[in-house]
This record gives sequence, C-alpha cells and structure tokens, in this order.
Amino acid sequence: MPLEDHLSAATEAYRGARAAIAAYRLPEAGALLGTARRHLAALPRPERMDLDQRIRLTESWLICDARGLPAALAQIEAVLQEAATAADDNLVALARIQAGVLHARAGNFEEALEQLRPAVKYATRLPLDDRVRLLLNKGTIGSQTGALAEAAADLRAAAELGKDLPAYRFMALHNLGFVEYLRGDLPAALQLMAQADGLEVEVDRSVARHDRARVLLEAGLIEEATELFEQAVAELQLAGLAEEWAEARLDQARCAALAGDPGQAVRLAEGVLAQAAGRGETARTQEARAARLEALVLGSGPGKAQLAAQAAALAADARATGRPWLADRAAALQLIAAAEGPEPELGDPQALRGLRRMRASPYLSTRLLAILAGLCTTTDPARRGRLLRAAARDTAAARAGMASLDLRTAVAVHLAPIMRSDLERVAASGDGWAALRATERWRAALAEVPSVLPPADDAAAALFATLRRLREELRTAAPGPAGALRVAAGRIERQLREHHWTHRTHEPEGLPGPVGRAELSAVGVLSYFWSADALHLVQLAPGAPARLLPLAGRAEVSDLIAAALADTAAAGNAPAGPLSRAVRSSLNAALQRLEQLVLPEDLGNAPLVIIPSGELARLPWGMLPRLRHRGFTLSRSVAAWAAGGVRLAGPPSVAVVAGPGLALAEAECAAVAGCWAGARPVPAEPAALKAALAAYDVVHIAAHGQHREDSPLFSSLRLHGGSLFAHELEQVPIRASLVVLSACSAGRGRLRPGDEALGLTSSLLAMGVGAVVAPLTDIPDALAERTMAGLHRRLASGQEGPAALAAACDGPLERSFAWFGSDWRAGPGS
Repeated sequence: MPLEDHLSAATEAYRGARAAIAAYRLPEAGALLGTARRHLAALPRPERMDLDQRIRLTESWLICDARGLPAALAQIEAVLQEAATAADDNLVALARIQAGVLHARAGNFEEALEQLRPAVKYATRLPLDDRVRLLLNKGTIGSQTGALAEAAADLRAAAELGKDLPAYRFMALHNLGFVEYLRGDLPAALQLMAQADGLEVEVDRSVARHDRARVLLEAGLIEEATELFEQAVAELQLAGLAEEWAEARLDQARCAALAGDPGQAVRLAEGVLAQAAGRGETARTQEARAARLEALVLGSGPGKAQLAAQAAALAADARATGRPWLADRAAALQLIAAAEGPEPELGDPQALRGLRRMRASPYLSTRLLAILAGLCTTTDPARRGRLLRAAARDTAAARAGMASLDLRTAVAVHLAPIMRSDLERVAASGDGWAALRATERWRAALAEVPSVLPPADDAAAALFATLRRLREELRTAAPGPAGALRVAAGRIERQLREHHWTHRTHEPEGLPGPVGRAELSAVGVLSYFWSADALHLVQLAPGAPARLLPLAGRAEVSDLIAAALADTAAAGNAPAGPLSRAVRSSLNAALQRLEQLVLPEDLGNAPLVIIPSGELARLPWGMLPRLRHRGFTLSRSVAAWAAGGVRLAGPPSVAVVAGPGLALAEAECAAVAGCWAGARPVPAEPAALKAALAAYDVVHIAAHGQHREDSPLFSSLRLHGGSLFAHELEQVPIRASLVVLSACSAGRGRLRPGDEALGLTSSLLAMGVGAVVAPLTDIPDALAERTMAGLHRRLASGQEGPAALAAACDGPLERSFAWFGSDWRAGPGS
C-alpha cells in the first residue's frame, strides 16, 4: 500500500474513533485507534508525528477508563510538552481540551477550567469541530463550577456554531438545558433537553438520560427520576463509561434516599466508594462518602449522632483537596447529625460561612439542606422562625413559575426533612397555636395558587385527542389488543406530562396570609398532622384555647381507612340479605373505631372546618357516625378555607352535564336544572365542558369518573367523544365557583409530597374553583340522583353549602359525598 494510502486510512480511523467517543462507543473507538496505529507504523516518523500525537490524546480517554485519571494525564502531559517544544498552538489547545475533559469526568471541575480557559485564544485556528468541542466542554464544565453566565454563553455559541454538526448541537442544547436547571428554571431546562432529544441524530443518549434524571430529581419527580437513573446506569455500564457510571450511580443513591430507601442509597454509594478508592480517585471517593452520609443523616431513623465525626472528617478532606462546595455540604451534614447528640453542635465559623454559601446555591435542595443545618445550630425562637420562613419562601418561589401541577406538587419532597423536624418539635411542645402556625406555614408554602396558564397548543390538543381515542378503544378491546393499547396510551400520557413540565406561567398574585384568631371565632377547626408516624390534632373551638391532642398511630388508622373503603364498595353492590348485613356490620365497626381514633370528644355546634393530612385525605368523613348529619368543609388549609369563601350577590348561572353510560344521569341533571332559574344543559363533550367551566358559576356533572392512582392527573370524566382528563384543566380559565362532580370516586386523590392529594377535585381547586362537591367512594346511581336533587334545592334556597349537603344525605353511603374547598352560598333570587 502506498504511504499516502496508509496516512489516509490512519486519518480516517482516527476520525472514526473520535466520533465513536463522542457517541460514547468506547470499544469501537479502541478498535479504530488500533487500526490507525497499524497504518501509522508503515510511515516514517516525521510524516506520522502529528497524527500520532492526536491519537495519543484521544487514547487518553480510554486509558482513563481502564487505568484511572493519573495515567491518562501523564499521557496528555507528554504530548503537551512535545507540542510546546514545537510551538504547535493547535496541538497545545487540543491537549488542554482533553485534559480539561478528563479532569471534569473525575469531578475536578476547577482544574478542568484551568485547562480550558487558555485554550480559547487558539479557538479561531482550530477546525470547526474542535472549536465547537472546546466551547461545548468549557460551557459544560463551567456550569459545574457556578460560572453559569459564562457557561450559557459558551453553550449557545456551540449550538449556533454546530448547527451543521448534529451530534454537537444535540450536546450543546442538552447541556444548555442543564445550565437552566442549575439556574433554577426547571421548565426551561426540560424544554431545552426535549428540544435536543427531538433532533434526529445517532448519539449514545445514556449521559443525556442521566442529566435529565438529575433535573427530574431536583424537581422532586422521584418515580420518573428513578426509572431514568436505572436506564442510564445500565447503559453507561454497558458502554464501559466508568466515570459517568460512577457519577450516575451516586445520583441514583440520592434518588433512593429521597424516595425513602436509605438502605438502598447506602448500598449504591458504597459500591462506588469501593471502586473509586481502588482506582485512586480522590474526588470521586469523597463524593461517594458524601452520598452515603447524606442517606444516613437525612433518613428518618435514630442513631445519627455517631455520624458527625465521619462528616467532620469528610469536610476536612474536601477542604484539603480544594473542594469547598463538598466541604460545605459535609459540614452541614455534621451539624444535622450532631443535633441528635447530648450536646448539639453550634457550628464553627467556617461551617457557618459554608451554610451561607449554600443558601446562595441555585439548587433548592441545597438551600433547604443549609436551612436544616442552620436549625440544628440554634435554640433561639426568633432565628428558628426566620429560617423556617425562609424555607417556606424558597419552596413557594421555586414552584411559582411552574405551570404544571405535576412539578408544583413534586418539588415539595425536598422540604420534607425540614417539615418533619419542625412538626416533631411542635408535637412535643403541647402548644396548640404553635402547632397550627407550623402546619399552616407548610401548607401555605405548598398551596396551589391559581395563576394565568398558557393556552392549549396544537401539539397537546393532538396528544389528548389520541389518548381519548385509545382509552375509548380500551373499553371494548380483547385481552391481546388491550395490552398494546395500554402501552400506547401510557406512552402518550408520558409525552403529555413532559410537555406540561416545560410550560411556564406568570407569577401568582400571592399566597393567602396567616389566619388570625378573630377570623376563626365562629367556626370549629380540626387540623390534623403526622409526626413520627403518629397522628396529632389541633382543635379550635369558639371561645376556647387551641388544644393539641395526640391521637393514634399511622398503621392502625391506615388499616381502618382501607377496610372502611373496601366495605363501602362491597356495601354498594351487595344484594339485600345476610351478606349485605355482614358487610354493613363490618363497615360500621370500622367507622366507629375510626371515629374514636380521629375525632375529639366534644365537636361543639359551630360550623366545622376539617384539614386532613396524609391518609386522612382518603377518609369519607361524612360516614363517621357523629358527622353524618353535620355540615363540614374539607380544606387544604385554614388559610385556604378563609380566603376562598364565595358569597354570590345574585342568582348564579348554572350548567348541567349528563355523561354517557349512566341510566339516571339525564334524570339527575333535569332535577338539578329544575332547582335553578335559567339553568342550561351542556353537551357532555370535552370541549363543551371546558367551555362551561369557563362561562358558568355552577357546573353540575353527572358522569362516570375514573381515579388514576398511578397517574392522578389522568383521572378523568367519561363524556361523549371520550374522556376529559384532569391534566386538561390546567389550560382552562375557570370561572365556576362551585363544581359538583356526581361521579364515582371523583373526590379521591393520590398523595404526593407535602400531603397533596392530586386528582380531579384537587385540580379544580388548584385552578381557582372555590368549592367542589364530590364522592370519595363509588355511589349507587339512585342514591346519587336523590342526593344531588336535594343538595341543589337547598343551595337554590340560599342555604350554606356544607349544611345543604349534610341535609341532603339521608343514609350513610350518600355521606361519601364531601364538600371540598371553602364555604359557598348563592345570592338572593335563586
């Protein structure tokens, strides 16, 4: 073979190896570099020198994976010295780029930037793909050091410069999304990552999946992040990317800890720790120690005090190796762990300065960790109050720009340790007003304040139309086709959720302010909260001091609620006879025991507001014997109840909607319409119902309902032409102040972080509806028809909403209907 052919073949193999590394196909890259070397061996030294040096630089990536960072840096340094001696600026730049990239892979981000910044002055002399690669790597690494403006500028330039290089444009857009994530703009981050993912380019997406999982983790979408981490870790391991695998594994450990599985988190972190220590990787070893400690310290179990020494040692090691951000985090963990000891740490000045730096972090999770550590250093009530208010403000601010209920409820997971600590303190204090202030603080921070949402777009409308069609086909599909339809529907649901995550909204007008004692002087309040798996109650009664009552353990209450719900479902379907009597007897026994556990002895006679928490959101409160003829309101918080009350000045405009498949739906809606002057029937179609919610004061819906425990925002109402999903309500400018859902289980919701119960009812309340009437269980059609007619007749006469519902319910099963939100009363002339 002629020498020029050997050179051409070596060059082609070298370029192929670089492309393979860019796509994380390392075995393929190794084989191509071997091919390039074989062809180079046939060339005289002067002719092969330049390409040989470039091959050695590229090969350092594989050396790093096989033998560790020090061996790779040694190879790069040898090339760098040769390039400096020969005054080869291009090669100097390439060597610095490679050193910077490998330092970053090992977590040494400051050292990486020290390598990359000098290379920028040579960028105009480099080939286009090398210039893009420099900007891409510098921007990505800069984002890890906090130089976010510099990073964003580099990545935007890389995306523009690489518009004809699809693989690099993919990485630039994706990493720019990661910078937006670091800036705290989760919707922008997810949108840019989705834009990158939509590019038709063949690249290994395992690293991108890892990054996206990190964004989902910071957003609090734990289940989705867990799934993506598992996929990314498996792909990175298969691709042989040891450094990226280790980093993803540690993030997977943090995800497991947030999901409430510290044991799994510790196992994952210890696996990385063993590998990193064996490879002599100091930075990764320290990160693994931090992930392990974080899982143990932030877990809910006792016995953390002995971890303080480990955290202090890690902080010292991180400072000694020039990693201040990790030292700050370790010092925070030390303070939290030491708080369980006999003499809690007050914090040395260096640690307290670290907490201040953490409070300026773009990560909500980091800022809240600093606040938790700060709470562990003080017993001063004033300082504690400032820190707790800061945690509530930070969480509310992080949620403010998110249009998606999914994101706004999920992000609360990062607040859980602070809430847990605060509620444990007030539970032990015995102070009823202090307990109410604490629970109201967190409920306000996690409140769903109505905001101006973006209009529905063509892409979302098309996806919803497809989902409706698939769900309708599922109703009659045979078992074989049904499986494929479910998979297809699940895929569409995921696309819709991700689409909503990228939406931003205007800032809300503000959260409801704290409620004073005077505002509660005419009502009774039962406000529940959980602490250390025990239920507690703050009871307020007119003219009486606030009482804090310890009630029962979580296990017994949860088991009884599950039993009562199962018996209620059976009682509605059992024919008259011995079986029916046995079911009702079992139901009554469960309800009576629940009443003993959750209701105080004296309920008084004032109107009642109940603030449930956790599992209590599933309880059909009206079925408890002492509440069966008592009007009450179930609300998210005392402040939300006080702020949302509706008193109409005149008769409301009323729409009624009768869905398909219910024999008595038309009769029910006719009876309801007969109670209100000018009430109008509305076609039971998704578009018509959304229009009705935007145009009428009262909307009554008699339809089949489906609660989705696995994906609550896809809970739905069955209409002609397909279902209306809770997710679709996020784009409706709702006017209705009262919505009545005469639909089975429409009041149910799935518990999310912060005790938020997501579902149809909570979506309506979050979008600005003042009050919602819905059942928490299935209701026989005849009972629903009679109850709804009685309810609207009383509402039209001007009776207060909760009292009207109580009077309309004759039997225990009808008392599954509950009044959610705030009080409501029609104006005169109704």
